[in-house]
Amino acid sequence: MYYLRYFSLITCLAIISTVFSQSKGYYDKVLFNRYKHEFNFGIGVSSCQTDVGGSKYSEQELSQKFGGKIFRTIYDTDISSSNFVLNAGYIYRFNEKIRYRGNLSFSRISGNDNKSPEFFRNNRNLNFRTDILELSAITEYHIVRANTGSKHNLRNPKGKRISPKILSKLGIYLVGGVGGFLYVPKAKNNFIYQRDITANTNFTDAGYEFYSDEATYHKLRPLHTEGQGYNGIESGDDFNIPGKKFKPGKTYKKVAVCIPFGFGIQKAFDSYMGIKIEFGIRYTFTDFLDDVSGIYYDKIKLAENNGILAANMTGTNSGLTYSNDLTYTQAGFRRGNPENNDYYGFLSVSFYKTIIGNSNWFKSMNSKQKRKIRNSF
Repeated sequence: MYYLRYFSLITCLAIISTVFSQSKGYYDKVLFNRYKHEFNFGIGVSSCQTDVGGSKYSEQELSQKFGGKIFRTIYDTDISSSNFVLNAGYIYRFNEKIRYRGNLSFSRISGNDNKSPEFFRNNRNLNFRTDILELSAITEYHIVRANTGSKHNLRNPKGKRISPKILSKLGIYLVGGVGGFLYVPKAKNNFIYQRDITANTNFTDAGYEFYSDEATYHKLRPLHTEGQGYNGIESGDDFNIPGKKFKPGKTYKKVAVCIPFGFGIQKAFDSYMGIKIEFGIRYTFTDFLDDVSGIYYDKIKLAENNGILAANMTGTNSGLTYSNDLTYTQAGFRRGNPENNDYYGFLSVSFYKTIIGNSNWFKSMNSKQKRKIRNSF
């Protein structure tokens, strides 16, 4: 009788537990279906790692000291050139852990060699400003879900939370995906050309002129500043590496592919809204976010092919001299580094709002489903 009594008690508890879990599972599923759609809007700062601007280290020092792309990115980022990003997205909650996001963002990145204390970069004196319009498909994997302490954020008549505050926690998630972006590099003409050196004298003798316009941003892609698609590009060497080769008259495309990845922190105000702080990097498959990749192209040949503006904007034979009347920016000398593609990234704060499904719509959607709860007593 003693064992029978305990067996009966355990059986009753198991039956109650089963019924409760089935009931909870059913209502959680219906509730989850009502909270599947989410919109967010955000603002933040953007930064990049390209061939222009950056840290106090030269290209050679970066390759020798830091080698790999990860450490190079850390040490070659110019925080002072940070700009803005605006984003908007739609999120579909696939399950409790995984969410799919369609994301649209508009950002600006920039860089300027005259901010670098490193001699060769400062003497090169390149600059750029690029507007980027990105459309991406991103997956969020939530390691820790954000909650507000209790399922309905309940408070007592005095306004005090019923559940302990320690239960109100931040959510942590990872992001990854694929995207495409449209980008438009621009730059000002702030080069300093010494008119008395041979290469620049030959330029003026050929009937071309130098001019400086530090107020106007010029679109760089149509100018073929490194002679993209033209004949006569120097062969280079192990350090002065020519950039990507293009078909005659062609240059790099306006659009490119990126791989977004990063992480985020989520704070829920209640079951319907909250904020997210997200850090994301975009690895790109282009080296022309700044219009700089390979070696300097002959200024006279560029003027013959594409006009005087293109010749002035290339920067060939600008800056200081190092031997007789030779400059550090001779045709065939290193202008950028084609072995590393460009990166850009965002640190953004977003407000999100869950769109609650219509109860009648969800009722009709589940009308054909049989409830699994049944009387077991």
